[in-house]
Formats: sequence, structure tokens, C-alpha cells
Amino acid sequence: MSQSLAERIRETSWNLMIQRIDGEPQLPMNPFNQTDLSFDYSKIDPKYHVSANSNDEIVLYKGAIRGYESKGLLSMALSRGLTSHIAEVKEIIEHGNDDLIRELFDEHTSYYNHTALLSATFNPEEAQVFAPTRSFTRKEDKTIYQLRIKTNRCVVDCYDTGNCGSGKELLILGAVFSEEISAVKIENDDQHSELLSPCGHYIRWHPDKNSGNRVVKDVSNWKYLR
Repeated sequence: MSQSLAERIRETSWNLMIQRIDGEPQLPMNPFNQTDLSFDYSKIDPKYHVSANSNDEIVLYKGAIRGYESKGLLSMALSRGLTSHIAEVKEIIEHGNDDLIRELFDEHTSYYNHTALLSATFNPEEAQVFAPTRSFTRKEDKTIYQLRIKTNRCVVDCYDTGNCGSGKELLILGAVFSEEISAVKIENDDQHSELLSPCGHYIRWHPDKNSGNRVVKDVSNWKYLR
């Protein structure tokens, strides 16, 4: 009996953990270019398409650790050197059935530690959740990146497994290249939170799931790179 996707993911996760315990190196590597890490939209059900035109450029936001604007961001798979998993996930999305794709999305949003995808969103308020500003919750210095990428570099989680609501969760294949990072938030403190209430008195813990907002609160607080 063949293993399910979830079972294969768990087995790989255990193997990676054992390798780390045994001292085996897991070296980050990205031998791919943007074309390699693009989906063939002609093979994918339109419900996973971000746009009807696969070459459209879209603006997305991603909360992450500060300092990646010059080198880009790697997926967990590439940060562990698992280039084969990138090909596997690409094939699942381009050729897999809906049940398998939904399972993949669900495993990704459950944070398996060698995912080939990176999450982003249209709504900067949603991205702020992953770049917390309160000092007692901040373990690492995080910020928000504005991305400009082609639609065929990602698919939309039409099942909303990550509970992003109207902001939508976009799943980017493999990596975010430095040239796809168009801006970075400068000050990411309480006073500059995208989740600051309209009255400015408190920070909301969660964005409005029904909000279709795609605009940052203060454009002057962003360093624009292109």
C-alpha cells in the first residue's frame, strides 16, 4: 500500500531530524532560476490561478526576518538542500488531483519543516501577523516585504486552509528572488503596525478576514527598491 503525502512528509521530517542529530550537513542551495520555479498554468485547474494571465505582475506582502532584500528568501526545502522536493511539489500542483493538492496545502499551512512553498498575501495586515511588533512576542527582528512577482510563480489556496479569508494566501514555489522584493518596511514597531486600530489606541491581534485591503498604512515607512 502506497504512502499518503502526509505520511511521506512525516517520514522525511524524521529523517531530516535524525540527520541533524547525527551531524550530517543540510546545506542551503538554490540551483534554480525564476523560470524553473514557475508553474505551467496550462496544466493547472483555473481555480488555483492567481490571474487569468500567467505573466501578470502582482503585488504581495510577506512577513519574515529582516535582512533578506539583497539575497531573497528560500523555502524550507531549499534551505535544507531538498531540490527534489521542489520538483515533487511542482508536479503535484500541475498534475495532481484536487484531494492531493488540498492535502499539500493543508500540510504547508500546518508548517511542515521542509515545505517547498512560501506563503504571501495580498493584505499587508495579514502579513503583519507573521511580523509581530510587540516586544514580548518578538523573538526575532521581523519586518514585512513587498513582493512583485509574476502570477505563474504562485498559486492561490482556494481552500483557505490557512484561514486568511479575503486577503488570500498565495503559495510561491521554491524561493523569492531578490529582484522580486520591491520594498521593505522600515520601522516595524507598535506605532507602525498594519494592525493598529483606526483610532490608533490598540493593535488588533488578527486582521479582518472579510477585508480586501491591499494598501499599507504609511507609504513613507517603506524603503522602495524598484
